[in-house]
Amino acid sequence: MTRSDLTTKLSLRMNVSKKEADKYLTAILDTIMYNLEKEGRVVVQGFGSFRINVHKARVAKKPITGEPLYLPVRKKPVFHAGKELRELINRESENVALQPDRVREERQTFNSVHGVSQTIPLSK
Repeated sequence: MTRSDLTTKLSLRMNVSKKEADKYLTAILDTIMYNLEKEGRVVVQGFGSFRINVHKARVAKKPITGEPLYLPVRKKPVFHAGKELRELINRESENVALQPDRVREERQTFNSVHGVSQTIPLSK
Protein backbone atom coordinates (compact mmCIF):
# COMPACT_ATOMS: atom_id res chain seq x y z
CA MET A 1 0.00 0.00 0.00
CA THR A 2 1.36 3.40 -0.94
CA ARG A 3 0.90 6.80 0.65
CA SER A 4 -1.64 7.64 -2.05
CA ASP A 5 -3.63 4.50 -1.20
CA LEU A 6 -3.56 5.44 2.49
CA THR A 7 -4.75 8.94 1.69
CA THR A 8 -7.59 7.59 -0.45
CA LYS A 9 -8.76 5.14 2.24
CA LEU A 10 -8.49 7.82 4.92
CA SER A 11 -10.53 10.29 2.84
CA LEU A 12 -13.27 7.70 2.25
CA ARG A 13 -13.37 6.63 5.89
CA MET A 14 -13.46 10.19 7.26
CA ASN A 15 -15.63 11.54 4.45
CA VAL A 16 -13.18 14.36 3.62
CA SER A 17 -11.31 15.36 0.49
CA LYS A 18 -8.07 13.60 -0.49
CA LYS A 19 -6.19 16.86 0.03
CA GLU A 20 -7.49 17.16 3.59
CA ALA A 21 -6.81 13.46 4.25
CA ASP A 22 -3.22 13.95 3.06
CA LYS A 23 -2.84 16.84 5.56
CA TYR A 24 -4.03 14.54 8.38
CA LEU A 25 -1.68 11.75 7.32
CA THR A 26 1.24 14.18 7.04
CA ALA A 27 0.47 15.60 10.49
CA ILE A 28 0.42 12.10 12.03
CA LEU A 29 3.66 11.00 10.35
CA ASP A 30 5.43 14.28 11.15
CA THR A 31 4.39 14.00 14.81
CA ILE A 32 5.69 10.42 15.01
CA MET A 33 9.01 11.39 13.40
CA TYR A 34 9.44 14.49 15.59
CA ASN A 35 8.72 12.63 18.85
CA LEU A 36 10.89 9.71 17.80
CA GLU A 37 13.77 12.10 17.24
CA LYS A 38 13.23 13.97 20.54
CA GLU A 39 12.12 11.21 22.92
CA GLY A 40 13.33 8.06 21.17
CA ARG A 41 10.01 6.21 21.50
CA VAL A 42 6.43 6.51 20.26
CA VAL A 43 3.73 4.09 21.42
CA VAL A 44 0.38 3.71 19.64
CA GLN A 45 -1.75 1.55 21.94
CA GLY A 46 -3.09 -1.53 20.15
CA PHE A 47 -0.98 -0.91 17.04
CA GLY A 48 2.65 -0.96 18.11
CA SER A 49 5.64 1.11 19.09
CA PHE A 50 8.44 2.88 17.31
CA ARG A 51 11.82 3.30 18.96
CA ILE A 52 15.42 4.13 18.09
CA ASN A 53 18.13 1.46 18.10
CA VAL A 54 21.62 2.86 18.56
CA HIS A 55 24.41 0.89 16.88
CA LYS A 56 27.93 1.38 18.22
CA ALA A 57 30.74 2.69 16.08
CA ARG A 58 32.90 -0.08 14.66
CA VAL A 59 35.52 -0.93 12.11
CA ALA A 60 34.36 -3.13 9.24
CA LYS A 61 35.97 -4.38 6.03
CA LYS A 62 34.98 -3.56 2.49
CA PRO A 63 33.90 -6.88 1.01
CA ILE A 64 35.76 -6.57 -2.29
CA THR A 65 39.02 -4.87 -1.31
CA GLY A 66 39.24 -5.93 2.34
CA GLU A 67 40.37 -2.47 3.40
CA PRO A 68 39.13 -1.24 6.80
CA LEU A 69 36.11 1.02 6.87
CA TYR A 70 35.10 3.10 9.92
CA LEU A 71 31.37 3.05 10.63
CA PRO A 72 30.27 5.80 13.02
CA VAL A 73 27.51 5.51 15.63
CA ARG A 74 24.23 4.94 13.80
CA LYS A 75 20.62 5.29 14.87
CA LYS A 76 17.90 3.26 13.20
CA PRO A 77 14.14 3.45 13.77
CA VAL A 78 12.52 0.12 14.66
CA PHE A 79 8.84 -0.84 14.77
CA HIS A 80 7.45 -3.50 17.11
CA ALA A 81 3.90 -4.65 16.44
CA GLY A 82 1.47 -4.50 19.35
CA LYS A 83 -0.57 -7.42 20.65
CA GLU A 84 -3.76 -6.52 18.76
CA LEU A 85 -1.90 -6.12 15.46
CA ARG A 86 -0.07 -9.45 15.93
CA GLU A 87 -3.35 -11.21 16.72
CA LEU A 88 -5.01 -9.69 13.65
CA ILE A 89 -2.17 -10.79 11.38
CA ASN A 90 -1.96 -14.29 12.87
CA ARG A 91 -5.72 -14.85 12.81
CA GLU A 92 -5.50 -15.61 9.07
CA SER A 93 -2.78 -18.24 9.51
CA GLU A 94 -4.81 -20.04 12.20
CA ASN A 95 -7.65 -20.56 9.71
CA VAL A 96 -5.29 -22.19 7.20
CA ALA A 97 -3.88 -24.72 9.69
CA LEU A 98 -3.75 -28.33 8.51
CA GLN A 99 -6.91 -30.29 9.25
CA PRO A 100 -6.89 -34.11 9.78
CA ASP A 101 -8.55 -34.85 6.42
CA ARG A 102 -5.98 -32.68 4.62
CA VAL A 103 -2.89 -34.15 6.27
CA ARG A 104 -0.25 -35.06 3.74
CA GLU A 105 3.07 -36.76 4.11
CA GLU A 106 5.48 -34.21 5.49
CA ARG A 107 8.67 -33.89 3.52
CA GLN A 108 11.55 -31.47 3.60
CA THR A 109 13.22 -30.43 0.35
CA PHE A 110 16.63 -28.82 0.42
CA ASN A 111 19.61 -28.21 -1.85
CA SER A 112 22.80 -29.97 -0.92
CA VAL A 113 26.22 -28.34 -1.09
CA HIS A 114 26.61 -29.60 -4.66
CA GLY A 115 23.30 -28.13 -5.85
CA VAL A 116 21.39 -31.43 -5.91
CA SER A 117 17.82 -31.14 -4.67
CA GLN A 118 16.85 -33.87 -2.19
CA THR A 119 13.54 -34.73 -0.55
CA ILE A 120 13.56 -36.42 2.85
CA PRO A 121 10.51 -37.60 4.82
CA LEU A 122 10.33 -35.91 8.24
CA SER A 123 8.57 -38.83 9.96
CA LYS A 124 9.19 -42.58 9.63
